Amino acid sequence: MVEAPRRGDSSLYRILGFDRLVDLFESKQLYFSHPSAWEDPCEKLLEHRLSPNIFAQCWCKSGVSDAMWRIYSPNQLGVRIRTNKQKLREQLKASGMDFRLKDVKYKRESELNYEIEAIADELAQSFRLSVAFDSLFMKRLAFKHESEVRVAIYKQGADTNETSLGIRVPIDPFVLIESVLIDPRAPDPYVRAYKHFLKEQLGFPGRVAQSALYAGREPLEVW
Repeated sequence: MVEAPRRGDSSLYRILGFDRLVDLFESKQLYFSHPSAWEDPCEKLLEHRLSPNIFAQCWCKSGVSDAMWRIYSPNQLGVRIRTNKQKLREQLKASGMDFRLKDVKYKRESELNYEIEAIADELAQSFRLSVAFDSLFMKRLAFKHESEVRVAIYKQGADTNETSLGIRVPIDPFVLIESVLIDPRAPDPYVRAYKHFLKEQLGFPGRVAQSALYAGREPLEVW
């Protein structure tokens, strides 16, 4: 069954390759990328003295999304992990780094440009990390389908080689991850292999199932 969203639910979802999920369990680390690696040029409009030390990760508030499966699981073999805001905050607090977890606001490009300029002016007057974070929680309306919640994290003293790729933050995946949903288009042999590996090899206690987003239905016949 497709997991239906609950009213007032603070659940967060992220679609990734199965290899990355296995790495998450085995390394017990979450990967945060540097904004310079992102594709959208409007997310790179502001640079400042702490830019090399700020990293981010994206989650989605929508648990059922055809668009997200197609974008983030193009080979039809991806998985969707679920957590919630409270668990993610608790895991990040244990890292000891400054961070912000907040919904992304979607704006017209003209409005986005205006607000980025305002943030730049404010930083020039009085530089604060909280203000420097602000630019990472705005995107253009063209990306509204992502329904994104973003986590921005600051790591003091990150070295040049590290910032070119990203950083890893220690977490407990068995506490953080509540369930794993497999791409609805994945072939049966992959579904069985994923379930076996997660349950038998890794000992994951949560729910593992295949999304029923594209499951067949009996047609209504009218003659």
